[in-house]
Amino acid sequence: MIFKAIQQRLILAFSALMLVAFTAPSYANVQSHAFATHHVVFQISNGTAQEQGLVLSNAANVLKYYGPDKVQLEIVAFGPGLRLLLKNNVHSKMIQSLHAEGVEFAACHNTMMKLHLTKADLNPVSHVVPGGVIEIMRRQSAGWNYIRP
Repeated sequence: MIFKAIQQRLILAFSALMLVAFTAPSYANVQSHAFATHHVVFQISNGTAQEQGLVLSNAANVLKYYGPDKVQLEIVAFGPGLRLLLKNNVHSKMIQSLHAEGVEFAACHNTMMKLHLTKADLNPVSHVVPGGVIEIMRRQSAGWNYIRP
């Protein structure tokens, strides 16, 4: 009886671990920029179209100045700023264009859960990170420049 209870608990724990391992956000889709000499992470936490346009323009300007081979850019969207990465956003064409040049777009999983959003609701070029603030902290710890327009 005790052995059966322990066995059931182990199976339950293993199942929970597998569920988390295969559904948790990851960094697997992030591109590597081996020759980049500059690394910049942008924050977008404001949901207005004007702020969204500003962060995209700033990223485009940095990309134009350094060139796509010399700079690695990531725009991290969380809170109301996650609207930037919704697939029906008015800036979708610019997002696609920047992504084609190597710009990464990170969506905050915490915000997604709060708003009941899934990856299917997002622009397909975006990847999901566990938390927007955590992603920015992770990038800053790795020496990235932080910009909040």
